[in-house]
Amino acid sequence: MLGNEATVPAAMARDGGDIGDARMVERVAATAFPRRPPEPASVAALMRSHLDQVRPRSDAEALRTLRQAFPAAPLAARVAAMADHRAG
Repeated sequence: MLGNEATVPAAMARDGGDIGDARMVERVAATAFPRRPPEPASVAALMRSHLDQVRPRSDAEALRTLRQAFPAAPLAARVAAMADHRAG
């Protein structure tokens, strides 16, 4: 979850803390800082700025570059960013 879950119980046990308290701390930390997917508008803006920096020579190169840089983005979002880049 946060990347440091394994260190919290050991540190609390070493310092005389209860392991149950450590698990509660982990649960609170996971709910206090939930991960949200990025906003679609910000992802599209990132894709357009990426294309501005890379300056692809063809549509195929632009789509390949976006697929490599944004693997979780749907194809429709990549195509829209490419069209916006060409238009602007």
